[in-house]
This record gives sequence, structure tokens and C-alpha cells, in this order.
Amino acid sequence: MNENVISKIAAGQIAVSPSSVVKELVENSLDANASTVTVLINSPFNFKVIDDGEGIPFKELPLAVERFSTSKIENSEDLLKLRTYGFRGEALHAISLFSRLVLKSRYYLEEIGGVIVVKGGVVENYEPIPFSSGTTVVVEDLYFNVPVRKKSVSRNEKQRMKNVVEDLAIANEGVVFKIDNVTYPVSSKMERIYRVTGKGFELKEKEFLTLFYKTKFDGSSGRVKKIFVNRRPVVSKEIAVLLRKHHIEEYILFIEFPPSEVDFNISPLKDKVVFKDLSNVLRNLESLLNKNLYFLPQFKTVQGVKEEASFNYGRLKLIGTDGTVAICEDGNYYYFFDIHLLHERVNYEMILEKLREGFFEEKRLSPPIYLDDYLMVKKLERLGVNVKRDGKKFIILSLPAIISREDVEDVLKGKEPESVASSACKNAVKAGVEFVSTSELEKLIALYMECKEKRVCPHGRLIFYRIKKRDILKKLGRL
Repeated sequence: MNENVISKIAAGQIAVSPSSVVKELVENSLDANASTVTVLINSPFNFKVIDDGEGIPFKELPLAVERFSTSKIENSEDLLKLRTYGFRGEALHAISLFSRLVLKSRYYLEEIGGVIVVKGGVVENYEPIPFSSGTTVVVEDLYFNVPVRKKSVSRNEKQRMKNVVEDLAIANEGVVFKIDNVTYPVSSKMERIYRVTGKGFELKEKEFLTLFYKTKFDGSSGRVKKIFVNRRPVVSKEIAVLLRKHHIEEYILFIEFPPSEVDFNISPLKDKVVFKDLSNVLRNLESLLNKNLYFLPQFKTVQGVKEEASFNYGRLKLIGTDGTVAICEDGNYYYFFDIHLLHERVNYEMILEKLREGFFEEKRLSPPIYLDDYLMVKKLERLGVNVKRDGKKFIILSLPAIISREDVEDVLKGKEPESVASSACKNAVKAGVEFVSTSELEKLIALYMECKEKRVCPHGRLIFYRIKKRDILKKLGRL
């Protein structure tokens, strides 16, 4: 293949969609230290990006649209020091091959600006012009020479373009962004996120991690799930799985690492990242997520729980709390929950789930325990107890560390394992003493709704008292 064909194949991997094109242009503006970036989208095929950055020297305008032309790296070692979005030197060249590209700029140390116009990779004009400052890139008739690609562009592409710019706005709250008729002024990261998404998030921070999160989806305009590494929006299956395991429904996660610890040079779109030590990232994120209300947050949701026909909870909605009692309603009843007992039940079933998963280390029994009741064997196995057959009997040689010999005896007598119940109680929030936020309480109630037993705590105390709404309305003379 000749160089022209090779160039177009490579460019096709970068200018894969209008949203990828606008992303490259906005990233160039940010790399030029722009304080304001304006994006005007007439259509997916005609749009412009304007910035007040450092600009491009007039003599370097032809180089700017050449392939592999960049001032951001000089050798392979520089890839370990990257602090800019761009580094390949391919974007403007790729865009110019599939559009009519107009690039106007004035370098901040020069008195005059310049313009270069390229269509389908051919320079049509290059001359000096009066220009205020910064850089303006106009993309016209994108994909004019690849009609099949133009036809395949989605009807939602204009919105995708805006979403891409908004992602970069979220990651760069110190820059003013103007997207058509919407302006995002300089603000805090929390405020920028709220302005862009329209959602309020809670915040957790640890070392190189900053997590804005929600444990409950409010049903508005889709779930927000974003990961940024050194301000780059990226995809990470491992991180997404970990967040989902902790029932984080919506999130915006920022990870800041030294450039030598990450590699973005994986795909032309730079939307994938390789961590030098992914296990360290996951370990720190796990630790951050574990700093919450729950004793064992690494649990699996209890599936297939069926309610008794005579006891229909409906969908509980939290109304309020005084720190000791949580008040909820489901349309038919008002519920008054003891928060400590509620948490105790959730902890208890989480521990049982971990026992079934083999989460706890084993301890040897001396002497071992012998059984001859097969039904009891199955019950103990559901607690994670390893029971072996020994002739006509069964033998227990070891137990999970959290289970005691007395617990086995309690189970044989039809009781709950006391050490598990005690551990659940000890690690439950102390009602009226420890503060529980509304979001944590809502998450606790959601976990409680997945419990197999909902009436009583592991020690047999009633978790809640409920009153029919109808009875209250009668007392108030409303019925």
C-alpha cells in the first residue's frame, strides 16, 4: 500500500465518529491551556471549536495538519511523563482527510495570526491573517468523501458530541465551557458535576481516588457512570465490576496517578488505560468503599426471596428518622423501624452469605463433632460448615473462624448461631449515638428488603412496628 492509503486507514481509526472528532479538538484546546472553550454544533458534520489558548505559530500551521506532528513528545521516554491529552500528533491530520478543515490561530508571542484550509488532505489555502488570540477550528462537511460512513452516523450523534464535551467539562472544572447556548462557569468539581448532570452526589476521597457516588438511582435521565484517569474519560471493566459489587448505582470516579503509572497508548481513541499496578487501584478503591455503615460490604445479593402472602411490604420509602427510629411507608402502612435491629438483621444475613461463600478462614476442631442427622448436616452446610461422611455418620473436623462449637450445638437444637448474631449486633450502628446519613439509611433499607427474614433480629426482637394508613386517616376524620 502507498503512504496515502496507509494514512487514510490510520486516520479512520481516529476520526471514527463526529463525537471522536470533537473530543480531539477540545482536548487540543485544553492542552493549549485555554481558560475558555466554546463548542458550536450546527450538525454532526458541521461544527467548530474556539479557544483562548496559547495558539499555534504561523510557520507551524502546515505542520499542525501533518501526520505524526506534535510538540508534546520527542522520544519514547516522554510517554512516561505525559500530562497532556494529546501526544500522537494524528488528530488534525486525520480530521483534514475526511472534511474541509479551517484552522485559524495566533500564537500568543506573535503579532499576527494565520489560517490554513485543508480539504480531503489537500491544502487549499495558507496565509497570514489578523486574528485576536487562541485557536478556532471549523469542521465542514465531515465524511464528504466517505458517504458510507456519513450515512451510518446515528441520529443521536449530536447529543453524543455534547456528552463528550460535557465529560471533559466535568474533568476540567477550572475551565469555562460553552456548548451551544449552555455555559459552565469555573466552579468546584462538585458544582460542575451538578451543573452538567443535574444530580447531587455524595463524596468519598482517599489518596489518589475521588469518588462521587449514589447508592440509589433516582430514575432521572439515565444512570451516570464515569471513570476518569488523570482527567481522561476511560473504560475499566474491573473498576466498574467492583463498584457494582458495592451497590454503587451511579458514580463519577477520578483517579490521579503519576504518568509513569499508567499507559493510554493502547488505542487511537485513548479511551482505554493500562495500570502499572491495577491490583493497587482495586485494593484502595475497595478500602474506600468499605468505609461505610456496613460490617461486610463485600456480599452477594440474596436472590429469589419470596414474601409470605400474608405479609406484603410493598416498596418501602423512607420518610424520616430521629436517629433511633426510621419511619417508612409503602402506600398502605407506616413502618417504624429500630435502626439498630434493622442493621443487625442486614449484617447477620451478610455474614451468613459470606459463610456460604467460604469467606472466613477455617479453624481445626479438637475433638471433632460427630453427627448422624442428615437434615442437620444440610443445615450446617448452608452455614459454610464442611461436613464429611465417616462410615454411617458425619464428621466436622473444622469450622469457619466466626462459628464456634457452641454455635453448632445451637443449630442442632434449632437455634440461631449465637456468635454470628453477636457479631452482627456488635457491628450494627448504635441507634441514637452514631449518625446515619439519609443515603446510608436508604441503602440499609434496600439491603433489608433482600433479607430472607424481615420480622425479627437474630436475637428474636421485633424490628419494626407498623400502622395502617387507613386507621390514621380514620382517627383524623379523613375517612
